[in-house]
Amino acid sequence: MPQAAMSIVPATQEDNWTVRHASLFGRLPESVLSTLLDQQTVRVTGKAVTLCEWGAPVETCFVVLKGMAKLVRSSAEGEAAVLSICGPGRTLMLAEGLSGKPCSATVESVTPVRLMALDVAALRRSMATDSKLSMTLLAAAAADLRLLVGHVEELKAMTGPVRVAAMILNLSEARAGARALILPYEKQLIAGRLGMAPENFSRALKQLREYGVQFSRDRLQIADLGRLRAFLYERI
Repeated sequence: MPQAAMSIVPATQEDNWTVRHASLFGRLPESVLSTLLDQQTVRVTGKAVTLCEWGAPVETCFVVLKGMAKLVRSSAEGEAAVLSICGPGRTLMLAEGLSGKPCSATVESVTPVRLMALDVAALRRSMATDSKLSMTLLAAAAADLRLLVGHVEELKAMTGPVRVAAMILNLSEARAGARALILPYEKQLIAGRLGMAPENFSRALKQLREYGVQFSRDRLQIADLGRLRAFLYERI
């Protein structure tokens, strides 16, 4: 990525809190974590900036501190498939960096983002002398892989309305009752994340009306989360 697209900024207490509670570092002793973080930098960039190109060598991986980024792969016909949407606490290109593999997808910011940049060469050197760090980083990389595999299984096994229902329930913090939600990003990107064309996403939302889901612009109104959850469980 062109360096001009990113700015290096001082780390804040909120940045450090996010990193310490991320799955990547949460199990590390404080002394090990502090030493590791002293070697890293915090960077900010705007919306729709490419952080890593598919097939490029990975010299830096990232922890998302604020905002969201997406992993995208394009077909030979030029159609883009959204593989994952990553928010605060998620890592980007960790497995590829640790294994020396090229970037497995294009990584692009969905919103303005704040990132902790992790120097891959420094991580490898630290792993060579610290077994605790090595196991933690490998476990984090494996967790990211499980999330991606789970998403692929979801796309293959679920119908459109079921995928949308699962997304709505994942966005909601409540278990039952009425709920109002604001979609976290534009409808076209959500459709891509769910492996659907935008028109099919709209059609799936209309099919969920009979289960109490109303949609207007970027807002969802769910009459009864328990009823929507029952619909989901009946079909998976």
